[in-house]
Amino acid sequence: MSALEQRTKRLYLFIVFGFAWGILAITLAAPHVPVFYLAGFIAIAPLFAAYPLQITNYDQSFLAHVFVLSRPNIWWVVAIFVPLLFSFILLSTYSLTAHPLVFNPFIWIIVFAVALFQEIGWRGFLQRELSRLLFWKSSLVIGIISACWHIPIALILFDTSDALLMMIIVYFLLAAAPLAFIVGATKSVFPSALMQTGLFMILLLTTGYYQAVVVFFCFAHYVKWRCDVGKCCFSFKI
Repeated sequence: MSALEQRTKRLYLFIVFGFAWGILAITLAAPHVPVFYLAGFIAIAPLFAAYPLQITNYDQSFLAHVFVLSRPNIWWVVAIFVPLLFSFILLSTYSLTAHPLVFNPFIWIIVFAVALFQEIGWRGFLQRELSRLLFWKSSLVIGIISACWHIPIALILFDTSDALLMMIIVYFLLAAAPLAFIVGATKSVFPSALMQTGLFMILLLTTGYYQAVVVFFCFAHYVKWRCDVGKCCFSFKI
């Protein structure tokens, strides 16, 4: 691995963590600042870190490099179908009371935008920088890094309970491989952002229903295992 590749990854992590956690420090110093605006700036941190590093190290256009430009294929349907299957299993098994935010289309748009910004940074840029690693190993690394990045955000901005925080950590670890698989299969971050939007809203739906949470994560683990197997069977790279 070249010194340039090492420097690029380190700079990306320095920018994405420094930018986001720096804003969190502002939150602690100035609690009167609206959380919504600060969360918006934090959401673009992965994109903000990826853009300058890509344009200074690669000749390829930024949008093409981070898998924004691509044509839909059958895996786009899979990315949408998986959250729908999750929700069907949960709703047919448990009587869940949906959180009011689930029915707000504005929230769906915000969650998708945040997911897209993060997919561009985490899987469109950083996971591509980790392409020398095996698929499962690079996915696990991205899952651990993104989970660590989200922990102080959840605690400081949203005052998350311990149980919900553990759910978020496990979610990012289990979702890393399926999301990376979708990006690799479609060469696009849009279907992975759609998939992550659906999975996050389902996770919000199951909050407070611990048996449903267990079912959700068991199914997520099964999807992760299938993606690991699929990655071994198909010859594509992130």
